Amino acid sequence: MWSLTLISFQFDELTEYLNNLIYTEGSGSLYISGAPGTGKTATLSKIINSNEMKSKLKIGFINCTSISSIGAIYKKICHELDLKVNSTSATEKDCLATIEGYLRKKHKMTLLILDEIDQLCSSGKQNNILYHIFEWPSILHSKLILVGIANSLDLTDRLLVRLQTKCELKPRLMHFTAYTKSQIVDIFKSRLEESGVSELFPPAAIQLLAAKVSSVSGDIRRALNIGKRVIELAELEKKKNSKTVDIGQFEALIESEEKPEESKIQLKEVVSVLNAVYGNAQNLGDDVDDAFPIQQKILICTLLLIIKHDKNKIITVGRLHDVYKKVCKNRNINAIDLSEFLNICLLVETRGIIRIVKKKEPRFHHVQLQWDEDEVSSALQDKQMIMSIMDDKSLLSR
Repeated sequence: MWSLTLISFQFDELTEYLNNLIYTEGSGSLYISGAPGTGKTATLSKIINSNEMKSKLKIGFINCTSISSIGAIYKKICHELDLKVNSTSATEKDCLATIEGYLRKKHKMTLLILDEIDQLCSSGKQNNILYHIFEWPSILHSKLILVGIANSLDLTDRLLVRLQTKCELKPRLMHFTAYTKSQIVDIFKSRLEESGVSELFPPAAIQLLAAKVSSVSGDIRRALNIGKRVIELAELEKKKNSKTVDIGQFEALIESEEKPEESKIQLKEVVSVLNAVYGNAQNLGDDVDDAFPIQQKILICTLLLIIKHDKNKIITVGRLHDVYKKVCKNRNINAIDLSEFLNICLLVETRGIIRIVKKKEPRFHHVQLQWDEDEVSSALQDKQMIMSIMDDKSLLSR
């Protein structure tokens, strides 16, 4: 997790909101919006993980991307709040009745957090589920604090219009803005300083990285992922030296107490990664070592193969890795194991080519293509490889 000192005003506002409701034993709802990587979930997690909050509240935290269907949210809430449903084969109605029965009885102050709550949005009657959930704090003596988190700024205005007509039900809104250049610089520096490796990135390199990320998205996670990619590129460039620096992944580096003995990150390495991630003419072949980008190329081609020919459009990391191994075997290339494969997926994600939707188990993470086929073809600059892999449907056999 990155430093939260730079979003102290949101941290303070959230803490004050929760403490006021705890003090009065009241109920309320809050909708937190903001683009990815703006610290929404991180800030709230920091607050609720404190011993003080844990002692005062019964807390349930659910990422709505983890449920199989919209109606399954009630069962998930029962599980998170440790509520026993009076049925061996609980239906959606059984779970809803259990939750509302709990809220009407004497109980501890309860905080229910629904992250990625826009996953519960749909057309027609299914939207009634969102209405039901946001109506819970209005139940007499419910002592429920409901917090919904999503990217969209106007979700409650668009999809929960009925709430706007009832003042007691209208959620309080809080918006997290994108990180500025100076905030990204400060976060980056603090992470390096905490680990005793503040000399690794020269100021100019940090300034360049922060300026680009802030101008495009202000996504701090993207900034840290790019930092990771820069370090890995530096490793490749130094591998011919007798004293290779074993920096490892960026997350491991900044938590390590060992200080690298080699020279600083070079500005050209930052430029190279930024061009690969944001440039108009992305080229996966620009790396120093061709053995590394070929794995990325095969991964992406394998993803295109599955998208084009597989009936199941939900692609997991596990499924992608299984087909990838067959592609490698077919081309006499050594396949990497699942752990390394996941790292390659994360690197490709920093380029903006794919999006990884995380689940509890890494093997079940969902992989989604962000570019169209023409963009991928232009980036890989290897149409022959793309077509030879994409046309071989036999590789999809289980």
